[in-house]
Parts: sequence; C-alpha cells; structure tokens
Amino acid sequence: MTSPDSDTAKAAAGGLPFDSPEEWKNFFEKFGANGRTYQDFTNLSPQSMEVIYMIGYNQYNAGKYGEAERIFQLLAVLNHFERRYWTGLAASRELQKKYDEAIKAYGYLAMLDLEDPYPPLLMAKCFLAAGKVADAEGALHACVFVSRKKPQHAEIVQQAEDLLELLSKNKTEKAGA
Repeated sequence: MTSPDSDTAKAAAGGLPFDSPEEWKNFFEKFGANGRTYQDFTNLSPQSMEVIYMIGYNQYNAGKYGEAERIFQLLAVLNHFERRYWTGLAASRELQKKYDEAIKAYGYLAMLDLEDPYPPLLMAKCFLAAGKVADAEGALHACVFVSRKKPQHAEIVQQAEDLLELLSKNKTEKAGA
C-alpha cells in the first residue's frame, strides 16, 4: 500500500516517468552530470543570450505571445538549465491557451528545482483551464507538499489550499445536485 504523500506525488507527476525519490535522484545526477548545453557549442556569449532573452521578454510584455514563445523555446533549447527561459516559454504558451504545452514547460521548470512551489501552482491553473480537475488537484497537493513547513512559501500554500477548498466544494455541490 502506498502512502498518501506517495499517491499525491504520483498524481502531481501527471504521467512523469519516475515514482521513487531514488529514481528521480538518479535521473538528475545523470541529467546534469556533464552540465553541457547547446549554447556551449555555439558562439553565443552570455551577453548575447541576455539580449535574445530581452527581446523575448519585450515581445511577451507587448502581448506578442507567439513571438515570445518562439524566442523562449530557442533559448530553452540552447540552455535547458536556465529557469527564466522555461518560465517565459510556459507563460507564453499559457497566455495563448496552449495549456498542455504550458504544463509540459512548467513541469520541466519544476524538475529544475524540486523545492520551488510555483511551477506546480502554475501547472494547476493550466490544468484547471484545460478542464483537468483531478490533475489540478494533484498539482496543488504537490505545491502544498513542497511548501510544507517553509514560512517563505506561506502565501503560496494559502493560494493552493484555497484552490483545493474551492475544488472540494465544487465536487460536493455537484454530488448533491
């Protein structure tokens, strides 16, 4: 029998390939073993990458989400370790209502820092927008789990718990109707 935390983690993973912490640890050790990126094989300096990022950022802020998505996707391919690129890519997709693609980008962002509660919270919002309530609940539980006992994440925990409460009330109302 699995524990509730294990069930929550599996639900939040939304079909991700590993179940146990050992499998995830092994994956991350191999994933970052050489620390190389495609950027390393180009002539793009960190300053050049920053200029490209600023173009994407400006496109995003101008409401040109399709253009921003293409730029952030390029950046994420060139340097898959840079969280800002994945954040920009996911947010651009989300605002274009490409929820499944945004969820994948937020999922990758979550894998870059398993202690960060924002990606699961943002994934939950995309799941809800896509009508995937059970997946949203799993992501919200993951958000609460990651944030548990961390005072700096109290506001995020409150958001996730409020959303979980709303979803629970909605289920209860539907069951009673």
